[in-house]
Amino acid sequence: MIGRGPGARATVHSLFMSTSTVIAVTTRREQRLALELPWQIEGRDPLWAPPLRGVQKQLMGFASHPFYNRAKSQCFLAIRGKKPVGRIVAIVNDVHNEFHREQRGFVGFFSCIDDQDVAQSLFDAAAQWLRGRGMTAMRGPANPSINYEWGLLVKGFETPPYFMMTHNPPYYERLWLGAGFAQVQDLFAFWGHRDMLATVSDKHRFVDESIRERFGISLRPMSRKTFRHDVEMFLEIYNDALAGTWGFVPLTRGEINQLAGELKHLIVPELAIVAEQEGRAIGVCFGLLDYNVPIRQC
Repeated sequence: MIGRGPGARATVHSLFMSTSTVIAVTTRREQRLALELPWQIEGRDPLWAPPLRGVQKQLMGFASHPFYNRAKSQCFLAIRGKKPVGRIVAIVNDVHNEFHREQRGFVGFFSCIDDQDVAQSLFDAAAQWLRGRGMTAMRGPANPSINYEWGLLVKGFETPPYFMMTHNPPYYERLWLGAGFAQVQDLFAFWGHRDMLATVSDKHRFVDESIRERFGISLRPMSRKTFRHDVEMFLEIYNDALAGTWGFVPLTRGEINQLAGELKHLIVPELAIVAEQEGRAIGVCFGLLDYNVPIRQC
């Protein structure tokens, strides 16, 4: 994650820089252009997995989503001639600012050609909009928050992204740093193969068995009969367990309901394990299939 102060260098609703114009997206036609832009830019990468259009429309603030019950956003589109060449969404997340007691804005859904002037004009437009709403710093990429797609890929371009992971062209890091952002946090993804389970040491197995016996921990798969309840329970534990981690923002009740409905269709119960103590759920771990594979094929 990277961030900077929101000091914009120009007034932007119609900002001219390097023969490009930045506009605040207000019409359905402009929304469609902004939604379709990644297919023109990131779509050149054979490893890129396109977003689901309906979900992207909601998360960018163009359609109803519970995240925006406590947040507001503005999309900006960079136009050169009659062709879109960049986009960005500025976000004010009231839940984040109340939780962390700060006035921080966010930027996300960034898509841009390899042109520093175009990128700078987008960041400046977002910064000006955020400053007008009392924000004193900004961070990104947030699409639209830490509970969704998050961060900028800086290594690992040779492998395709797994489901819900970000993927972008390598030059994006240069555009962000060139606009005055600085790195604030490393995020890591880890890879493993099920064959590696055979290498788990006897010491780890002993510790596992001892913990279960000493504290009365039992494990069970998620139940198909109570699946919606189990998913909601996972999201409640998620809020409690991650409260002290960097950048954490609690999911609102509306977001929990929305995600529970979505995850119900994505989670395979046999890959979801619930840890219980005296009948009370105290931990959850679930595996998602890599839905990017069929999405990319479609």
